[in-house]
Amino acid sequence: MSRILLISPSFFGYRQRVSEELIRQGHAVECMDDRPREDVTFKSLAKISYKLVEGSIDRYATSLARYVADKRFDQVIYMGGMSFCWTRSQFERIRHASDATFTAYLWDSIANCQRFKDSMDLFDRVLSFEPEDCEQYGMELRPLFYSDAYRGLPLTPDDGFQWDACFIGSVHQPSKFHTVLEIARALERHGLRVFTWFYMPSRSVEKLRKLTDATYRGVEFKFEGLPADKVAGVYAHSRCIIDSPQQGQLGLTMRTLETVGARRKLITANHDVAHYDFHANGDVLVWDGTQSVDDEFFARPFHPLPDDVYRSYSIAEFARTLLDDGHTYHGYDRKEHQK
Repeated sequence: MSRILLISPSFFGYRQRVSEELIRQGHAVECMDDRPREDVTFKSLAKISYKLVEGSIDRYATSLARYVADKRFDQVIYMGGMSFCWTRSQFERIRHASDATFTAYLWDSIANCQRFKDSMDLFDRVLSFEPEDCEQYGMELRPLFYSDAYRGLPLTPDDGFQWDACFIGSVHQPSKFHTVLEIARALERHGLRVFTWFYMPSRSVEKLRKLTDATYRGVEFKFEGLPADKVAGVYAHSRCIIDSPQQGQLGLTMRTLETVGARRKLITANHDVAHYDFHANGDVLVWDGTQSVDDEFFARPFHPLPDDVYRSYSIAEFARTLLDDGHTYHGYDRKEHQK
């Protein structure tokens, strides 16, 4: 059993799910935020510049260093991205306070994580969801995961499919929203049934987007996220799931991995998905904005993945990879698909 400190933002429940899985695997886990505060004022100032909240960050670094020293953890795991707020000198206090193994996992592009980039060499191991970053910076590729809420969904629900496609996710990032809406409307024009849950973090963000981008006007948005069991219920009654990465990212979204876990077809604007092993069965449609809707894609049955491929994207395997540098991911090969 290892004593683990998991440092990560709490949003979307990723930290809680990983913590629970590590505990299930027999480890003692404590969790800490990767920023001193999560209130609106701090987040707003930090988004402008971390320098505006540097005093608060500095005090938090000192406090966290003392905590790490007192608790004598075996492993310290950082999991996050652009919310990594410490300067290199601040993070050095935390790193040098313990002889624990320090591991980092990034779910953001390194281009969005300048402060992390400055401290990257202070970690014993760095993993990322972004293939190009891994190639450029020598990080280890590890996609995100699907949680147990998506395991065991029937290939075909007893009461039939209610929707041909669905999208549930945040759409405050314009390029992502444009693509998802384009796909959804193209499917609807073709007579297909589409469920959408367009999440906005606040009404003020919605107003700003509608003011500056006409695409957002006339669309209904939600201000509460759906819990995992509700999402799983929608997935269970959908033939396929719609997805699009944020601008400038190739790494697989959590939604892509939920699709794998739910054993559903995928329509995605991420062309890099062709390099992953789960793409081989033909249940992934890469959307380029010009093709017509493929009736055959919806008509043919889903082809279940091999058990080892399916397991490799589970939260259990994700957690094991974070803990063990000998437990690596092998499902990505760009060379295979190059001509």
